[in-house]
Amino acid sequence: MTLIREAPAAPASTRPASAGTAIVIALHFILWAITMIGGWLYWDDFILQGQAARLGLSTDLLLNNHDGHVMPFTYAVVWFLQDLSGLNYALVATSMAVGQTIFVVSAVLATRSLLGRGMPSLVALAVLLLSPIMLPGFTWWSAALTLVPLMSCMLLATVAQVHYLRTGSLGALITTYALAVVALGFFEKSVLIPFWLFGVTVLVSRHSGLWSSVRDSLKGHWRMWLGWLALLVVYLVAFAQVAQGRTHLPTGPGQVLSLIGRAVFRTIAPGLVGGPVTWTPVDFSASFANPPWWLILFGGLVVTAVVIAGVRRPGISRKAWVVAGAYLAIDLATFAVGRLGPAGDPGVIQAGRYVATAMIGISIAIAATAASYRDELSAPRWRWPLTGFVATIGLLALLSCLAYAAIWSDNPAKKWVGNARADLAGASDGAPLLDQDVPDFILLPVTHPYNQASWFLAPLAQQPGFATSTTALQLLDNRGRLIPATVDGAAALPPPQGCFVVPAGSSVTVPLEHALIAWAHTVRIDYAADRAGFVNVRIGSGTPVAAAVQAGRHQVFVRAEGGETSITVDATDSSLCISGAEVGRVLPADLPYGGGTDITEQLQQLKNGASG
Repeated sequence: MTLIREAPAAPASTRPASAGTAIVIALHFILWAITMIGGWLYWDDFILQGQAARLGLSTDLLLNNHDGHVMPFTYAVVWFLQDLSGLNYALVATSMAVGQTIFVVSAVLATRSLLGRGMPSLVALAVLLLSPIMLPGFTWWSAALTLVPLMSCMLLATVAQVHYLRTGSLGALITTYALAVVALGFFEKSVLIPFWLFGVTVLVSRHSGLWSSVRDSLKGHWRMWLGWLALLVVYLVAFAQVAQGRTHLPTGPGQVLSLIGRAVFRTIAPGLVGGPVTWTPVDFSASFANPPWWLILFGGLVVTAVVIAGVRRPGISRKAWVVAGAYLAIDLATFAVGRLGPAGDPGVIQAGRYVATAMIGISIAIAATAASYRDELSAPRWRWPLTGFVATIGLLALLSCLAYAAIWSDNPAKKWVGNARADLAGASDGAPLLDQDVPDFILLPVTHPYNQASWFLAPLAQQPGFATSTTALQLLDNRGRLIPATVDGAAALPPPQGCFVVPAGSSVTVPLEHALIAWAHTVRIDYAADRAGFVNVRIGSGTPVAAAVQAGRHQVFVRAEGGETSITVDATDSSLCISGAEVGRVLPADLPYGGGTDITEQLQQLKNGASG
């Protein structure tokens, strides 16, 4: 049972379609590989690996609410890969290649189960695999971890659903449920699978009319839909216990209309004709589709013409476009309630990955429309116009992929992590590091605490580790190099008689030269101790932090939170003489400016020189 009913074809007649399928698959992997070779890890990739390394394979990790996403199977894959080799792009890329292979095989099986082995399935496959708008979801690891399993299970469930409708096989029906459960473990958006399978049931219905097909699908398979309803209710109840606060309703009709316009005319339509050609960089290495006006117009006209042509023909093509449109509407609705609202931006939809699953239905509808006009399009007068049209789309698609790859390859994290990996491995037997923020060009402060080096670099096996105190202050600079550091901030007022004496079992308050805001600061303490022991250091009224001290004259550095105009040192089991202290930020030790020199004149000279 396929959508395109035709006489059985001789093996030789399917050879062009089979050859075309092989070419489409090869082109897909070539374009994907070109982008992957220049790419690297980005944003959520670091957050997910850091969480996996710090939390381990536990319920805290598997049921973690990551920006409203609940994805235990995704976290399991992340944990497994980072446990093998943390922040290893080659390993990540290999796993993504496996995922792409599964996805492509699923796409071939699904298009053939619906459209047969002829040219219609080739058309659908080409649209699905070669549209540049799919690249962001396939080349960014964090996106691919959720999107590829969802789409693969969705496509395989399509195959099982068609088989069930054709044969009534209970095993095929159970397979659809099982695939949905697997997909839900990777991505909550998999709740859309039953809606898609209802569309598939409508498409393969024996009735040619839309509403008769809908009635037949509901009445003839009501037990199956009750099963899907029960599955969704159970999942959504469980999901609500973990992903609280995920819903963000749109601010009004204007935001919804903006979302629809951007999704259809700036993302999908240009993508179907080889666009977007141009991309707008966002943050570092990521980008959004930003097609030029002429491509928006071209794509809009082509898609409008194809939709009208398909809907005008009664039967499969009309049903296919209604199914594709209905699924897109549901898809955009889930986006609207999850990502719009006062702080939401409809333009995010132009990242492409948010409409990727809708491309399945759209590709089927395009193929069904082409099949319904097969006789007309086979006429000699259409040969060269169609050849030129396809060649134009192919050229635009190539330009789009290369433009995206160029932006995606501009990733400063690769060099920074490479330098940090090498220096931390060399310092793995040294003193622990105090925590610090990684550079903003890798992760912005909004991701706190995952922009902390202790989280970000947790997947690296060879490193000295992070602690709240250390005897040798170092930091990772903007190059990723581990360098000596110093504290710059509020120094302690001169101590009476040369030092602040702290007998064992007592405490002393050391006044600072000026007040500090309540924040995470680093404290440097210069001391002499009669024996090894421990002290507790507190900034103002903040939480005390324990630190080890050594016998003799040394320094200790402590990272603590607090403010006000003093620090308090409690000596637990050794007596100390504190000769100096300073509280503030950590800076490279070799900077010419350490906070004690007025460099206003030098800065003004630099400014004048730059303007001159």
